[in-house]
Amino acid sequence: MGGLFGAEIWFGFYWMLSQSHRWNRVNRRTFKDRLCTWITFNMCENDLGGVNIFVCTADPEIEPPMLVINTVLSVMAYDYPPEKLAVYLSDDAASDLTFYALLEASAFAKALLKLYEDMENRIELAKKLGTVSKSTLIEHTGFSSWDSYTPKTDHDAILHILIDRDGEATDVEGCRLPTLVYLAREKRPRHVHNFKAGAMNALIRVSSEISNGPIILNVDCDMYSNDSQSIRDALCFFLDEGNGHEVA
Repeated sequence: MGGLFGAEIWFGFYWMLSQSHRWNRVNRRTFKDRLCTWITFNMCENDLGGVNIFVCTADPEIEPPMLVINTVLSVMAYDYPPEKLAVYLSDDAASDLTFYALLEASAFAKALLKLYEDMENRIELAKKLGTVSKSTLIEHTGFSSWDSYTPKTDHDAILHILIDRDGEATDVEGCRLPTLVYLAREKRPRHVHNFKAGAMNALIRVSSEISNGPIILNVDCDMYSNDSQSIRDALCFFLDEGNGHEVA
């Protein structure tokens, strides 16, 4: 045992000696202004690839609807061509309150920040009451998916496109809006749903039919994004002519 221990010490010491001179500090920074020039052979803005953003939530009590919606709105505001941006909310609790919150967010996205406080108050009231107002239930046909009791572990798939970029949806100032989709994948008690991994599989299948973006950004529902340039930063690595093929 003593010999083996001594050998481990020696090889560890030898590794430090042989590797230390190979360590080089690397500083990287992106040049987002060059995305449409040298990185991609004079590719113009309209030729940037589509991006699918997956936001996952599983429990409206642990992950309040306003928390989820703030994350959704933050990624919808990315500085990226909106017709190439699609946001998908995966609700593994199949909660009508989360769907209602996303519905409010889709309306808010069309009216900009001046209606944020009103939207927040309506969502918080619905959460406190544990239900959506009857007028809202009547107004939006999407709530028919919850006409009968829908346990979160035993229900059909629920899919609603709240903002459809093919319809050229715009806000009040005429600016295009990204696609916004709600999904509660099918669940059955006798089948293992594989938690978030299963949700991601369902999102990939659904998004391939709706937007089919070649680039996917996956965020948790509490990962509020405070940098509107995040996608462009990432693309500087993905589209690098020299090393982009090595990036995963």
